[in-house]
Amino acid sequence: MRLIGALLLLGGAGLWCLLRRREGMLPVRVGRALLEDLAVFSYQIRVRRTPLPELLEEVLAQGLGAEYLWRPLAERLAEEGESLPRCWRESVRTLPEPLGKLLLPLGPLLPEGGGPLAKAVEETREELTGFLREETARQASQGRINAALSMAGACLAILVLL
Repeated sequence: MRLIGALLLLGGAGLWCLLRRREGMLPVRVGRALLEDLAVFSYQIRVRRTPLPELLEEVLAQGLGAEYLWRPLAERLAEEGESLPRCWRESVRTLPEPLGKLLLPLGPLLPEGGGPLAKAVEETREELTGFLREETARQASQGRINAALSMAGACLAILVLL
C-alpha cells in the first residue's frame, strides 16, 4: 500500500511538471507558428498580391497561428466592419505575452502594404526570432527547476508519510 502511495505521489509530481511545461511553452509554440505564418504572409502580400480576406481564409487558415491570430482577425473584419488596424490591434491583444506587443506595430502598416509593410514584417520576424531563442532557453532552465522542486517535494512527502 505504501508503495502504491509513493508511486502516486511521484506520478502526480511528474504530471504537474509536464502540465507546467506545456503551459509555459504556449508562447513559444504560438510564436513559432506566427514566425512561419509571417513569412507566408509577406510573400503572399508582396509577390502574389493576394487580397487579405482570401489570404486569411485560405492560405493562413490552418495551424496554431490561425487559431490564435488569423481566424480571430478574419472574424473581426467580417463582423465589425472596423478598420483593419483596429481589428489587428484587437486580435493581437489576445495573443500570449509578449507576442501581442511584438506584432502590434504591423497594424497601421497593413492598409499601406508594399515596401514599408515588408520591412516591418521582416523586423518583426527578427524580433520574434530573438524572443523565441531567449524564451526557449529560459523555459528549459525553468523546466529543470520545476522538475527538481516537484520531485524533491514528492520525495519529502513520501518520507514524511512513511
